[in-house]
Amino acid sequence: MITVWGEALDPDDALPEYPRPQLVRDSYVNLNGRWDHAFTPSEVTERPRTWDGEIVVPFSPEAPLSGVNRTLQPDEALWYRRTVALPDGFVRDRVLLHFGAVDQDCEVWVDGTRVGAHRGGYLPFTLDITDALVGDSHELVVRVRDVTDTSWRSRGKQKLERGGIWYTPQSGIWQTVWLESVPREWVEQLVLTPHLASGEVEVCVVAGGDGTAEVAVSADGREIVSGSVTVGVPTRLRLGDDVRRWSPDDPFLYDVQVRLGDDRVSSYVGMRSFGLGPDASGRTRLLLNGEPYLHAGLLDQGYWPDGLYTPPSDEAFVHDIRTAKELGFTMLRKHIKIEPLRWYHHCDRLGMLVWQDMVNGGRSYKTAVVTAPVVLPVKLDDSRYALFGRQDAEGRTEFQGELDDTVALLRSVPSVAAWVPFNEGWGQFDAVAVTARIKELDPTRPVDHVSGWHDQGGGDMASRHVYFRPYRLSRADAEDGRASVLSEYGGYSHRVSGHVWNDQEFGYRKYADRGSFERAFLRLQHAQVGPAVEQGLTAFVYTQLADVEDETNGLMTYDRRVLKVDTEAVRASNQRLRQRHDHAAGGSALPLAVREREITEPVSLTLPDGHLNPDAVGWTRTPLITTDGIGRGRVGKGRNKRWEYWAVTTPTHVVALVLSDIDYAAVHGIWLLDRTSGETISCDAIGVGGRSATLPGTLGAGPAGSRTKKVRIDIDEVDGGTRLRARGERVEIDVIAHRPEGHECLGVVVPWSDTLFQYTVKDVARPATGTIRVDGVAADVPAGESWATLDHGRGRWPYSVRWNWGAGSGRTDGKVVGIQVGGKWTDGTGSVENSLVVDGHLSKISEELVWTYDSDDWMAPWRIAGDTVDLTFMPFHLKKSVTDFKVFSAKTHQCFGHWSGKVQDDTGSWVRVEDVVGWAEDGPNPRGGSPPPPGASRGAPAPRAPRRPN
Repeated sequence: MITVWGEALDPDDALPEYPRPQLVRDSYVNLNGRWDHAFTPSEVTERPRTWDGEIVVPFSPEAPLSGVNRTLQPDEALWYRRTVALPDGFVRDRVLLHFGAVDQDCEVWVDGTRVGAHRGGYLPFTLDITDALVGDSHELVVRVRDVTDTSWRSRGKQKLERGGIWYTPQSGIWQTVWLESVPREWVEQLVLTPHLASGEVEVCVVAGGDGTAEVAVSADGREIVSGSVTVGVPTRLRLGDDVRRWSPDDPFLYDVQVRLGDDRVSSYVGMRSFGLGPDASGRTRLLLNGEPYLHAGLLDQGYWPDGLYTPPSDEAFVHDIRTAKELGFTMLRKHIKIEPLRWYHHCDRLGMLVWQDMVNGGRSYKTAVVTAPVVLPVKLDDSRYALFGRQDAEGRTEFQGELDDTVALLRSVPSVAAWVPFNEGWGQFDAVAVTARIKELDPTRPVDHVSGWHDQGGGDMASRHVYFRPYRLSRADAEDGRASVLSEYGGYSHRVSGHVWNDQEFGYRKYADRGSFERAFLRLQHAQVGPAVEQGLTAFVYTQLADVEDETNGLMTYDRRVLKVDTEAVRASNQRLRQRHDHAAGGSALPLAVREREITEPVSLTLPDGHLNPDAVGWTRTPLITTDGIGRGRVGKGRNKRWEYWAVTTPTHVVALVLSDIDYAAVHGIWLLDRTSGETISCDAIGVGGRSATLPGTLGAGPAGSRTKKVRIDIDEVDGGTRLRARGERVEIDVIAHRPEGHECLGVVVPWSDTLFQYTVKDVARPATGTIRVDGVAADVPAGESWATLDHGRGRWPYSVRWNWGAGSGRTDGKVVGIQVGGKWTDGTGSVENSLVVDGHLSKISEELVWTYDSDDWMAPWRIAGDTVDLTFMPFHLKKSVTDFKVFSAKTHQCFGHWSGKVQDDTGSWVRVEDVVGWAEDGPNPRGGSPPPPGASRGAPAPRAPRRPN
């Protein structure tokens, strides 16, 4: 398997970019490319006399792009050799040899002289080779050992016996090798710390001696501040009162220039702050620049099928980060790996928060410690070193040293937002003390002290991994003073044929097709993550960005050639989660635009096995969806719901008729309001098993009706419209809902999942005529002043649903205006049931609208708003329906009143709405049952089915 960048790789020009973007000097010789290599037994310490062939640096010998394709074993050594001629004028006072990373331990010779060694496979190191240089052409030799997972050494996700979540081992040089020449006194490191509250940047110039450096900070080419900085002394420079803050939404970077004697370096800094603090409701949130900010993240392993640890090009780095950003994510959790510094640079400039994991080590991990907590509430004291594979004091000490070096390496990176020292108990020990160590080194960032389980009560986060059960924010986490984070979850698998690494499939749920995978992901985000975000969850990390070897649970394939989800749908999902977070944290609710597909040809709602037909997802201007297949095939019965709801408004009355069949019961009702007297009449009937209902499988395919002792309803299609007849105690209805030529109505398919979906037809502004009789006294339904509205539904419903629904019909400025708005139940599905009908022409409103109303005062004005909608609803009557049959319950508040405001049509023109009669309703489900969906029972609610898995 190879990436597009691997295909384009020039072995003589591999990863040529300057490797250290936060300390740039105009002295650079890249040593990537073709080297000689040889494998020898580990006991061989003399350089080989013969070489096995070429290796392309900086790719490990195990990586296909290296050209070697061989694993370095623990009892072997890997040797490298190349020669280099330094350019004329390159050498100043000192020559430095830099290695980005070598896995795991190495020794280095230059022109036959040993110039140094390094332990550890993930951090850069530098050797001063000036005194070893002989002649004009120089030979570099490197010897590498790597014991992978046969010791307590840090190894990350590598395993000699790879499989599942453990990946192909790799070794040797895996980041850029390069030379630079510096004056006798040079800048070795810059530590740049933003102090946003005071508008200052703290600069510490690290060099080999004493002296004073001149520092200048500029923005867009304009100098902001300059000053003298004593070497080794942190010094603050004030940028002024108008500091531009860095964030994923505005990743602005200030340029920094430093002069120390004859040395010149350039860098940059992002002015931002990280922290924890309460939101408007007192819940602990992660803060960015002093405000609650949702860390919407992906787990990023940083593996490539052709380069393993090493990206095939710098553009590949950019592709991954940009893809995550285009999907609406704001954070990447860099998992058990330290990347080349260019990756962090791209996160800085593109705007992507980074949670940085430390690299795990320790001896073999015990299943009961690292795996059992996935399904069992196991919590162990991490001072029991042997349980966690940390019985070696030398290993614990080395880990702490690598931790110190990691923080030192990355502490000036603007995008690094959190440190994660331990993951799922892998080599965990003394996590509270380790957190204190990190805090002493870097007090500016929060620490997730143990990601997953074995929480020791420390750090800044209550950090959970959830894969095999639905996620809900626990009361304990919600009340924890630390920030609540879901640091791993999901892991849904979808194999894309032709883009898999082998024939294995690892994931926590498996989906055969892209549509099912995408819908499952979107539902997970909306139904599980969304409520938790509103309750206090402040960060989430979905597993994962891209497939890795056996793991086919990425949003991209391993070769990055296929994105398994729709970019706009996922971006909208993440935007919705951010809005839910910000609203819960005290901000205003905002509308959200969605992208919907118009269906123009007839299509079946279901596949032959009863699952959702992906081709049916969208909206129509006229009923085109065939729904006869609901309840058939393997899906079967239990959640199927069919209903017809008709409402008729006249100058003197409001009448509502409902028919419903819910597999195990039928609910029917007649409801009437005398608008003059305020008197209401309600006739409700519940039939067991649904035998009392006649409902065609598809709209218009036959008559609909109910036959009970209390309620009789007949709905028949007739020439020019629909005849509505109903009879109950004291009430008799005979009305024609006319269908004018060319009249359009809204049809919408709402996809929660492959087995839970809804087709609804909302037909508003149908002119009505006929008669209403109450206690034998007839009242006309006058033409031109009376309107009928249909809510037709067929589908399979989730266990619990909340909804808003509003509709209205009438005349404004001589035009017949119909309004249809809805919400809650469609949120997160990519579908909405919002539209405007003017003189029979339908304009689709593709927004999740913001509903504002007072649940303590239902008769107060309601407001429904969006970018294309600005409506106010003034109630004149409240209809409250409450049913409690112990095994099922529901409550609905439906207000009747007048709509006023404006709505934008599909030409972009605003249509005025004035005193249009209709209703708005709230259908919460406080006891977790399964109430009727929007437009179903407006009298008695639907019974609740026995709970079963989705």
